[in-house]
Amino acid sequence: MAATTPTRRVELSAGAAQLELAAGHGWGELNAELAAVLAAGARPVADSELAALANTIALLTRGLVTIEDTQARMIAYSASTDEVDELRRLSILGRSGPPAYLALLRQWGVYDRLAIPDEVVEIVEHPESGIRPRLAVGVFAGREQLGTIWVQQGGEEFPPHARQALLGAARVAAGEFATARRRGGTSRDDELAALLSGRAATLPGMAERAARRPCAIAVFAVDAEETDRAARLLDLDVLAGIARVHAAALRTGALVSETDDLVRVLLPDLPDAKAAAPTLRAATAAANRHLGDPRGRRIRAAIGPVVGGVGAAAVSARGAEQALRAAPDATVVVFDELRPQLFVAAALAAVAARGDLWVPEVAALSSDAADTLARYLDHGGDIVAAAAALGVHPTTVRYRLRKIGARIDLADPDTRLAAHLQLRAAAVAPGLPPAANQ
Repeated sequence: MAATTPTRRVELSAGAAQLELAAGHGWGELNAELAAVLAAGARPVADSELAALANTIALLTRGLVTIEDTQARMIAYSASTDEVDELRRLSILGRSGPPAYLALLRQWGVYDRLAIPDEVVEIVEHPESGIRPRLAVGVFAGREQLGTIWVQQGGEEFPPHARQALLGAARVAAGEFATARRRGGTSRDDELAALLSGRAATLPGMAERAARRPCAIAVFAVDAEETDRAARLLDLDVLAGIARVHAAALRTGALVSETDDLVRVLLPDLPDAKAAAPTLRAATAAANRHLGDPRGRRIRAAIGPVVGGVGAAAVSARGAEQALRAAPDATVVVFDELRPQLFVAAALAAVAARGDLWVPEVAALSSDAADTLARYLDHGGDIVAAAAALGVHPTTVRYRLRKIGARIDLADPDTRLAAHLQLRAAAVAPGLPPAANQ
């Protein structure tokens, strides 16, 4: 059963908020909400933001999620299923945990353990109270605890990565709490988007502290046949949530931005891009479990080169996007592992654009001669390997090369390189014939 907010703000004048009580709600609910606001000074974060995070955690842990403040007041929760237990039901209905069970948790020392940063606590099943097993973690900003995330076990056991996902979620939640506390500030997503576009007048707080530390940008994309823009945006929202949780588990202070049909992640203080590959694989696997379908929707990711600081993050972002385009069949791509291919692709694009520099003798080769020369150069001058690739006898290759050598000086390294680039460029550039087909 979903709880609804009993009030809505209808006017703000001279520093005073006027609230309207929604139909079907009692004055007791209004009093409880006002008491929570006055006790905290303000609601720590918008329900919609943490509700989205709660649903993301539910996807990753296969459980039912609630997010509470330090007073055990309910702030957000994921969608419920038939597996909801008595504790969750009462917590949602009352916007707080039942006092008797909270006392039991204190007796077990659960709250003492939740007061330790990065400590994921397992709570055993309590059949007498109708309580199913749970995982929980505290949400911290430095040493200050801001709240708690609880995950009730659903219809199946927690997956092996549930603890790591919960730890990342706690770090994301801490960022949401902290962002909401800043007056007039921009969201972390906006900060990263501004940073990568060059619009940022100053660096975000985390980025400024890590300005001279190595970092890299990872990008996530949804490959899909569908053209429904709304559906794509919904997919990106889910993907951004999953990427945010995994990135936070890898690096405290990771930033996430969702723009231009891509989810971009800044991983600060990352000296080696390959170290992020396992996290990218875990995130794409999780996203593909929840978003992939028989119609061809597939989640892919790439990480760009490590750069010296966040001021050069846009360079890493371009590299990640290039790598993603260069390997359409790969699920996770590391720019550093594709450097030779990307370098050659850039060189071939430049060669294809300068037909006026092409060697005329190479352009005049027949199709058989052009194919022979290309395979010979591809295999580093190995005639036997070139013959096998062409499906002809090595003697045939030698004969063709003698004829080619009479017109083109293959002993000259510059001529040989120019011929190789020209043949490769013609093979990949539409409309550019590899030879005159004489």
